[in-house]
Amino acid sequence: MDMREIKNEIKREIKTELELYQEKVDHNTKELELLKQISTDNLMASYELRQSVESLAQNDLKLEKRLEALTQNVQRLQESQETLTQSVQELEKSQESLTRNVQRFQDEMKEFKDEMKEFKDEMKEFKIEINKKWGELANRLGTLAEDIFGPGIPYLLKSLGYETELYFFDLGVGPKGRKRQYDVLIFARSEQGKKKVFVAEVKNQARTEDFNQMQKSLEALPELFEPVRGKTIVPILAAFRFPENIETYASKRGVLLVRMGGEYLEPLNREVLERYV
Repeated sequence: MDMREIKNEIKREIKTELELYQEKVDHNTKELELLKQISTDNLMASYELRQSVESLAQNDLKLEKRLEALTQNVQRLQESQETLTQSVQELEKSQESLTRNVQRFQDEMKEFKDEMKEFKDEMKEFKIEINKKWGELANRLGTLAEDIFGPGIPYLLKSLGYETELYFFDLGVGPKGRKRQYDVLIFARSEQGKKKVFVAEVKNQARTEDFNQMQKSLEALPELFEPVRGKTIVPILAAFRFPENIETYASKRGVLLVRMGGEYLEPLNREVLERYV
């Protein structure tokens, strides 16, 4: 074999080796690119994993904070429940105390009602007794006034110049159903010989309404009691007490007012007698 062939053979071998090497290089390059791609993917995955871990860590931190807040809320709820339980217990005690107080109040009210009933019964009896005594006292006062003024009017008339001829005390005249009562009725004669009939109404406390009552009684008297017919009648109102300014009113009505005085009885408006001269 000549040199040329040897060179060509060497060239072929070198070329073959180069081609093999180039194939290896290409293979390695591909593997390197694949590895690079894998590394890039791993890097991205690692970055994404890192982000996921960080996000998870943040979420875990938030969860811990929420868990801590929830724990605090649960603790506050437990404290509130304990406070509520204490309040309920205190309320139950208060309710029991209130129940006892209400029961005691009801018992006291029942006792009070019983006492009030007994008191009302006593007051009813007392009122009946008082009314009875008031009636007796009123009768006694009425009789007392008549007992004082009745016997004294003749002496008063004598001091005024009239001599008593006939005297009636507590005179009742007229038929049944029309009967009237006259406290004092006196037939008297003046110093000039003029006869008059004095009719006295006796009161403890005089009132202006008494004048109208007296007028009606005096108007009915001649018809009920014949001895006074045709005679001059002089009305007298005798009382322990008189309202103010009653003298003028009595004088206008022609009524002689008589009261208790220093010497027994005295007239308040003796000038009214001039109307009956």
